[in-house]
Amino acid sequence: MELLRMACCGSSWVGVERAHCCRRTRGCGHVFDTAQLWDAHRADSGCVDPRSLDLVQTKNGIWLSADGG
Repeated sequence: MELLRMACCGSSWVGVERAHCCRRTRGCGHVFDTAQLWDAHRADSGCVDPRSLDLVQTKNGIWLSADGG
């Protein structure tokens, strides 16, 4: 299996399954483990602080669910 490195607006991550909230489209620049977590952080067309959703950030900057689910 090949790991694909992605980069955009100052953020970088590994894996095509990640969801990036791009600063070029008025996003926050964060990278989320899944599209569902990305959806959860968007409220009324704005970004919500991932910590307020009980998400935790990996050492590589990827936001994921604290409960692993």
